[in-house]
Amino acid sequence: MIFRTSENNILAVGSIWGGDGLDFISTLNRLESSYNEINIQLHTYGGSVFDGNLMINAMENSKSKITLTVIGIAASMGAIALTAVKNVKIVDNGYIMIHRPSSGVFGNADDLESESRLLRMMDADFEKRLIARTGKSKEEVKEWLSRDTWFSAELALRNGLVNEVIPSIVEPIYIDEGADELGELEMYNRYACALLTEPKVWDSNKQDNNFNLNMKQLLITALALTSVTAQSSDTAVADAVNEKFRELQASLDLMKQAKVKAENDLKAYKASQITAMIDQASKKAVQAFTEDERKMYQNIGENSGIEALAHVLATVGKPAQGPDISGQIGKGGKEGREAWSFDQWQKEDPQGLEKMAVDNPEAFKKLFNEKYEK
Repeated sequence: MIFRTSENNILAVGSIWGGDGLDFISTLNRLESSYNEINIQLHTYGGSVFDGNLMINAMENSKSKITLTVIGIAASMGAIALTAVKNVKIVDNGYIMIHRPSSGVFGNADDLESESRLLRMMDADFEKRLIARTGKSKEEVKEWLSRDTWFSAELALRNGLVNEVIPSIVEPIYIDEGADELGELEMYNRYACALLTEPKVWDSNKQDNNFNLNMKQLLITALALTSVTAQSSDTAVADAVNEKFRELQASLDLMKQAKVKAENDLKAYKASQITAMIDQASKKAVQAFTEDERKMYQNIGENSGIEALAHVLATVGKPAQGPDISGQIGKGGKEGREAWSFDQWQKEDPQGLEKMAVDNPEAFKKLFNEKYEK
């Protein structure tokens, strides 16, 4: 089989011979190191089951997302290879052929029996893969494998062998292998194609250059680098990226420092405002606040806010009106307070409201917010 690559594309054409599995693994690994998505174009009449299995295993275990497109024929082991990839496409004039594995062997009865056992194991593997891929019953898959079963593109789509049928695109590629290496059939195909189309030379060196330039340009654009271009050396681009990260880190450190300073300034301003409000209220009170009273009002301001403290301090020094106890006789003086509003607390028991702000700030906040509809 012949393998050719261009950027993230692999062209795989010809029969699968012994050793092609290792060549495919090497080709796929090389592209995996540079690309997260890989496209494989396949045209094969089948071949070695063992090397085909190597190709299947490589595709199934690939870290890249693989799309496989049948550009002509996927027959025999080539059809089984389709089961390794989730996303399989076929050109509208492509074909797939499925049959049981076969082999030729020379030797004694033991040799023939051993070969027969191997073929039956291969049969079972083919059945398992096709059932998993298509969702068909074992009996239907066995029927497919019992002879050369051909599928057109549309028939392959209906039976779950492929995911999509696409228009055929002829884009021949000039391959410089000799006639002996290609074989009679492949040589004829290449010669006939060359008569009808202009050869296209595949530049295998271009892919790495394009990839490096694209990666550099992505970094330059994303980080807004101005000192380098896509044509700059890898070292220059790396230095520019590191310098940009240092600038961003320095900017982040400055913003963190500014945030901490702003939070501290706000906290200090709030504390000074609370102290000033307590001092002013203490001067207006009949008797100056004691240290414990100042701490109580300080806690109200810190826990419930400046506005709550202002309303509490507004009641200081005012004579407390006697509570309406007509509905509480025989029930205890504190029963029924659960339904009191903020205004009722201020009217009936302002000292109790102050105590609530210290002992139960959540309940105090709830009353305060209900009054002012916050």
